[in-house]
Formats: sequence, structure tokens, C-alpha cells
Amino acid sequence: MEDKITFLGTGGGRVVVSNQIRSTGGFMINLAGHQIHVDPGPGALVKAREFNIDTSRTGIFFVSHAHLDHVNDINAVIDALTLGGVHKKGILISVPSVIEGTDADIPWLRKFHRSVLDECFSIRVGDSVKIGELSFTATPTKHDEPMNVGFKLESSKLSIGYTSDTTYSGELWRTFKGVKILIINTLRPGKDRWKTHMCTEDVIRLIDKVHPELAIIHHFGAKMVRANPLYEARKIQTRTGIRTIAAADGLVVSLKGL
Repeated sequence: MEDKITFLGTGGGRVVVSNQIRSTGGFMINLAGHQIHVDPGPGALVKAREFNIDTSRTGIFFVSHAHLDHVNDINAVIDALTLGGVHKKGILISVPSVIEGTDADIPWLRKFHRSVLDECFSIRVGDSVKIGELSFTATPTKHDEPMNVGFKLESSKLSIGYTSDTTYSGELWRTFKGVKILIINTLRPGKDRWKTHMCTEDVIRLIDKVHPELAIIHHFGAKMVRANPLYEARKIQTRTGIRTIAAADGLVVSLKGL
């Protein structure tokens, strides 16, 4: 498989989810022979079909936290992979609130769909999972889902960081320092901060510190969609000097040469 990232959806937040202004199906990473589905929110299967993604080739699912726009379709994508449990396969990496639930709520992952996976890893910040050539390390966030994590994904050729939903912090940039590609959830434009997410100004600070080879902004709220993420990406690139892409539904980013 070609090494690439395919965005099934680039939306986030209540308004975008409810209106599907942008899809919320998460994104696929193809790397070192593995197909990884990250944060399969509402519409994951529909968009995979629309963008010609063969879901039977997905071997790994990564779910960052137990919010609907990141986890809603996890059982559906496992069902698609296993043909309703006929074929036991696949690996899930996620947080305890998704897999085991909490005192306040039941788990998102159904017992049946857990049973048809080959492996299920429950992780917290700092934990690492190695699958073949790939290594996933759970990275810290500051969000209103306390178990939420991002990841640093490393292979012999490439490193990819994913912030998940979080505010800016010094711990965040130190975690991702040196990654080649940084995927940044950017809810709002300009200096319009929200207490649990980053805005464009926060992303500029983060990229200035991390200095990746490529930055991709992703997971846009309604205000960001109205402002046009493409313009915000241009501002970020101008201010930081780092090549910056605004993700779009269906966008494919080739990893060849990175």
C-alpha cells in the first residue's frame, strides 16, 4: 500500500457534527504496510465508501477519546472489517473510557465487537504499543475528556504526530518536537480561543516550537469553516515558514519523500 493520509472527515464540534458541514469520519493513515483508521466518528463508513477506501484492509483502529465526533462509528468499522464477526481480526488502541467505560457511563465499544478483535490495548498518557514496525505512544492533552490522548506514531522511515483535541501547552510542543508530520486539531480561526481546543494563533505557537516538515490543520468547528481553513493555513505558513495544509474531506496526502 502507498504510504499516505486520507481524510474521511475534517469536522468537529457540536454544530458541524449535527449539520455535517464537514464530515466527521476521521482519517486513515497508510504506513509501513498497515492501514490505520483514526477517530472514526459519524459517517466513517459512508465516507470510506465515497473515497474508495477498502475497509477490509484496515488493521488498526486508534480512538483518542470518548466524544461522539471521535468514536461514534467504532463498532460499525469493526463490524465492517470482521464481516459482523465472521473473521476475527483487527487491533484497537484506545483509552479506558472508550473500552471499559467510566463510573458515569458505559463503554462505547460493545462487548461483541471487542470479542471479534485480535487485540485491544487500553492506554494512558506515556503508554506505548508496538505493532510490527510501528510504534504508537500516547501523548498528553488538556481537554474536557480527562482520558483523552493524542499519539506519536513512528516507523523506521517516518514520524507522525496527532494532537487530538487539546489546548496549547508547553508539554504539548515538547512531546512532538522533531516529528516530520504534525496533524493539529484546530477548532477556531485567528485568536478565537475555546477552553478545550486550539485556534490558529495557538497552532502558530506550536509549529514554531515543534518545527515539523509538514503541518496539517484538521477538525474544524463552524467558525473555522466560515473563515475558510485554507486562509488560516496560509497565515500559519506565512508566520512560521513551515509548509501547512488545510485538510479537506477526501484529501489524500502522499507521504512519499517525507
